[in-house]
Amino acid sequence: LADASGGWRSLFEDLWPLRNQFASETQGAAAAEVRSGVSSKFRVATFCRFRTACARTAAAAATAARGGGVTGVVLPLHQRVALLRRSHPELLHKEAVAQVIATQRAQKQQQQQHAEEHAEGEPTTQPAGLQSSIVSVQSGAKGSVLAVSPGCGLRGFEFGHVFDESTAQSNVYEQCGLRLVMDLANGVNGALILYGQTGAGKTHTMFGPPRHTQETRGLAPRVAEAAVDLLAERRRLGLNVRLKLSYVELFGNEVTDLLEGQRVAHPEASRVLKGEFELDIETVEDVDSALARGEERKRCAETAMNDRSTRAHTLLVFRLEQSVLGTDALTVSSSLFLADLGGSERVTKSRANEEAKSAGYGSWSEYYESRRRLSETNNINQGLLALKRCIQALDERQKKGTKSIPVPYRDSRLTEVLEPALGGLARTSIVVCCSPEAVHAEETVQTLRFGEMCSCIEHVRAANADTSSGVAQALRQLDEQVQEVEGRIREKERWELRQSVRTDVVDANDESTSRVNVTEEMELGGLGAVEILPDDATLAQITEVQHAVWGQVLVGAEEEHAELEALLDRRRQLLGEA
Repeated sequence: LADASGGWRSLFEDLWPLRNQFASETQGAAAAEVRSGVSSKFRVATFCRFRTACARTAAAAATAARGGGVTGVVLPLHQRVALLRRSHPELLHKEAVAQVIATQRAQKQQQQQHAEEHAEGEPTTQPAGLQSSIVSVQSGAKGSVLAVSPGCGLRGFEFGHVFDESTAQSNVYEQCGLRLVMDLANGVNGALILYGQTGAGKTHTMFGPPRHTQETRGLAPRVAEAAVDLLAERRRLGLNVRLKLSYVELFGNEVTDLLEGQRVAHPEASRVLKGEFELDIETVEDVDSALARGEERKRCAETAMNDRSTRAHTLLVFRLEQSVLGTDALTVSSSLFLADLGGSERVTKSRANEEAKSAGYGSWSEYYESRRRLSETNNINQGLLALKRCIQALDERQKKGTKSIPVPYRDSRLTEVLEPALGGLARTSIVVCCSPEAVHAEETVQTLRFGEMCSCIEHVRAANADTSSGVAQALRQLDEQVQEVEGRIREKERWELRQSVRTDVVDANDESTSRVNVTEEMELGGLGAVEILPDDATLAQITEVQHAVWGQVLVGAEEEHAELEALLDRRRQLLGEA
């Protein structure tokens, strides 16, 4: 807890104002003053997690790369100058600018000349350069991500903690969820919000894979186990405690109770917040049973980007009510919201519009059914946009130091339900889930920007942050990877004697190609001069001859060589040498 909170001092400073959280009103005005002073403090922590590449996404990325789906990027002038001076420190700034401009003009002339040499309609090759991609991921506390994308060029993003593709679920819980459970026990509202593109691993992070084990289970089962453990501990300390659970799905303005499988008739957010759909929880088995029932009733469908895409926002709410036995203390109620948001997506990538029909083709029922995936996408994106507007308003409040800026919680049912966790006495953890493939780099950058905007609510990011340090960090990381791959090559590679079959095309006609004149004297004396006749194509006997050839070849590290070449290519691009 201390490590996840920034150290023991920071943890103590956070807990000290909560010392009178369960004090009775008869204990004086001091407790009320402390409670009123705490009630306006809102904290947010941002995390970034990259999911492991899977077969489906790898195939999509390869297809996009062959078809030009990966976008080329032209870096801004100041970034190109910085990269050039990094690889050539002896250059002055003025000289580097002149060299970059001259190179840019030469490339334009080359493109124009190339276009003129090709007939209209033929594809033209573009000069090598950077492409939209995730350049480097520096995992761990105070981690960072360096990305390149149109509109921003090379761009670094910093987070409280960055989880790479190899991070275990337990580590994610310790950094993102454990502190929220502690706050729940101390009467503080909290939220764990998972945001990202569809197929980026949000549901995997929240709930785990469909057949999860003790090690692969997600945040929700771990939070539930810790919350249930709280019951016995708080009762041992003399508190009257009740733990309740709500599991709802938000689809546009519709609210569905996943525990009962019924759509709510009047889906006001207050009904969710007041606990009208709650279930009393005493054991971990109660939670597992509730999660299993809800999983069967969730909106899920297969898209081009995800085998089982969640088609609505899912909200799991733990509510803890506590009071001291035999006293006149107030009942302290706190809620912890676990939000698995539907993935933002482009219909051109998810292909949610493939089966959509225009009005007039078939019946109206067929028309609406064919457009169901599109309506799901629209509802998901509307909720996410409303959440962005709320975060932007909170960010403006932070920058201007005033609460006069309204926060549009009522713009969507999602933000209306999450309002207690986005203001007042609350702590919110936002995990932005990202895809590592280059084909999704533009969407990943948008996700990273959202996470950065959330982090600005409490921590102000330095203006005009220099990307050179991020590039240097990425180069160091690439050099380490190159050394590691070269070491694997030395271990695996070996000389091997192999036989190969070589096929040569020869002319088998060895007649009528020369003539001996027996009566002609040769220059060195004697008769029998040989005359070489010109080739006669009509007499040629073209045939293929196969030969067995033996030779030594290096084998055993073919995959490592391909990986090494890709790393060296990325390094050349970062240095502006590609």
